[in-house]
Formats: sequence, structure tokens, C-alpha cells
Amino acid sequence: MNNHLSSLFSRRQLKGLQKLGDVMMPAGNGFPSFSQTGCIQHVDIAMGSAHPDDVRDFGYLLLLLHYAPKPIVTWIVKLADQPDRFPEVLASQLRKLNIGIKGVVVSLYYSGKTGFGQTRSPLDVIEFSLTCKPLDQ
Repeated sequence: MNNHLSSLFSRRQLKGLQKLGDVMMPAGNGFPSFSQTGCIQHVDIAMGSAHPDDVRDFGYLLLLLHYAPKPIVTWIVKLADQPDRFPEVLASQLRKLNIGIKGVVVSLYYSGKTGFGQTRSPLDVIEFSLTCKPLDQ
């Protein structure tokens, strides 16, 4: 990760996000990993409309993930992806966690935005290009 600073998250929190992103979006089958895209540089835009309490709580999670070993991060992601295996009181919290982490990571990864000096986006791999043309009348 380069020297990008976020106005919402500390450097350690950003490293936690990068670790989370690489667990969820590893390189493979021609796709770059989350960190290879540099999309983390756009996290302030992705989180710009989030409620301040949600940003704060997500920051706490990212800080925890920064200090957690990668196998624990992988375990947390798998746990959040299988909420129906738990009692409802825990399952509801795991669903919220799953939506939160997937929402941020997937939105950044497939945004088409890359970091400074990075040129590879997953949209290049799937050859996605959005165009808008006026209807001929």
C-alpha cells in the first residue's frame, strides 16, 4: 500500500481493509487481487454517504483485522457468510457484518477505479464498458 491517507481511516485501519480485501478478492484466473488494483485509495468516496457511527464501527473492525492473522480474517469472512448456522441472535449480527464487509470491498473492487500507478481493474478482465447513447427518434 502506498502513502495514501484517508480522512476517515488510519493507516492501520487501511491495512486491515487491504488484508480483508485480499482475503475476499485474491488474485487468480487473470483477476488482480484487491491490493493490486489500488482501489483502496477510493475508500473515502465509497464510505462518503455512510452514517458516521457506521464509519466509526467499521473502523474498529478494520483495526481488529489489521492485528489479526490472515487465517483469523479468513475465518471471520467465512463465519459472516454462513449466518444460518447460528442462533438468530448471532445470525442477525453476522448478516450485518457480511453486508458491511462485502458492500465496501466489492464496491471498491468492481468500481473500475484504480490507485495511482495501477492500471489493472477487474472490469478490464471481464471487458466491461458502460456506454450510454441517446435513442434515435
